[in-house]
Amino acid sequence: MKKKIHFGWFTEYGPIGWDGPDAVEGDWRQPKLYQQMAQICEKGMFDFVLYADHLGITSSFKGSIDNYVKYGLNGVNHDSTLLATMVAASTNHLGVGTTVSTMLTPPYLLARQMASLDHLSMGRVAWNVVTTGNVAGFLNFGMDQLPDHDARYDQAEEYMELCFKLWSSWEPDAVIMDRKTGVFADPDKVQPINFEGQYYKSRGPLNVLPTPQGRPTIIQAGSSQRGKDFAAKWADAVIVGAHYLDDMKAYYDDMKQRVTKFGREPEQLKVFFIIKPVLGMTEQLVNQKLEALRHPPESAIHAALSALSSRMNYDLSKFNIDEPLPPIDEKEIQGGQTTLSRFYTSGRRPTLREVAIEEAAGNKGSIAGTPEQVADQLQHIMESVGGDGFVVRVDTHDHGYMQEFVDTVIPVLQARGLVRKEYTGKTLRDNLMEF
Repeated sequence: MKKKIHFGWFTEYGPIGWDGPDAVEGDWRQPKLYQQMAQICEKGMFDFVLYADHLGITSSFKGSIDNYVKYGLNGVNHDSTLLATMVAASTNHLGVGTTVSTMLTPPYLLARQMASLDHLSMGRVAWNVVTTGNVAGFLNFGMDQLPDHDARYDQAEEYMELCFKLWSSWEPDAVIMDRKTGVFADPDKVQPINFEGQYYKSRGPLNVLPTPQGRPTIIQAGSSQRGKDFAAKWADAVIVGAHYLDDMKAYYDDMKQRVTKFGREPEQLKVFFIIKPVLGMTEQLVNQKLEALRHPPESAIHAALSALSSRMNYDLSKFNIDEPLPPIDEKEIQGGQTTLSRFYTSGRRPTLREVAIEEAAGNKGSIAGTPEQVADQLQHIMESVGGDGFVVRVDTHDHGYMQEFVDTVIPVLQARGLVRKEYTGKTLRDNLMEF
């Protein structure tokens, strides 16, 4: 039997692509837009939708929030956890993931919210674990400095340990609810956890009943060595941006090996690659779309540099836009290495403008073609890499794009036996671990 492909959709509760040619009619602040998109994904048998989140408007570019406010970029967004409840209520099988920071959210609060969401979604909630790599969120919470990268992960390790203990503080069969005897739950099966670590202390137990999944499905985007170890230990799924087969293969093999180091089976961690296929019903239309990506407007270039500065936590405005970039010490970069490393490894130094054009396009164009051609490329990646799935990231709330992908590409893959035709699991984790 061929290994089937998992799919997810990655977006955020914010004004992404609000001024683009593919911007949809409707208010991005209201739930209907996201509910409709989730229903399209559910029709396509996707495993989950995942909402990115930010806790502050960054000032990474030129030391100012101006560009981010002007273009509606990183940090201009609403609370994805609240949106997740409304999306879950409008779907029946699709997992719904929300992003929450370990550094800026009390662990008991997080454990309680995720457990409650798991009940409300009937076992379909996922938590995208982030340690927050931008100072903006810390400043909003009264902290003047961004803790060191590895220190954030050290604290996150303890955070996860505490949350897992809280989620298991009720035994699965603790709840009785016997109306005749008036007994709600067996107190012998609900225990304080009396957790005390270096960073956190909690008596417990959690005051939320055992959930359909037992705990939320854990998603993480580990790219650093420390982040990859963290994902290998705790996550059910990891998402990564990789552009070339060799990079995908190296990452996939590395993660599967790391999982065994923590006493887990390789199948317990699913690896998803972020994709933005350029799709058209004819090759001529595909070529037109690819050509447009090569010539973004000046506003898109400024927006791209601002966004990349935020992701890297490094101000790129200090460089001349039309001169070759000097080498940047990777220790100074918190993320976003992929965009730069692709140029450096090809033996040349890019100009900042070249980087901006590439960033504006995302990795659109690395997968492009008619529905059959896109399906061929996705199948080839899975067969060559041995991967588990893809996360489709669209830079607008574009229903038309996702509808076309679901209506044209997914049926081709289903006909090849590469995508499920129905959901068989009761929970998100059931469906994620089905194949």
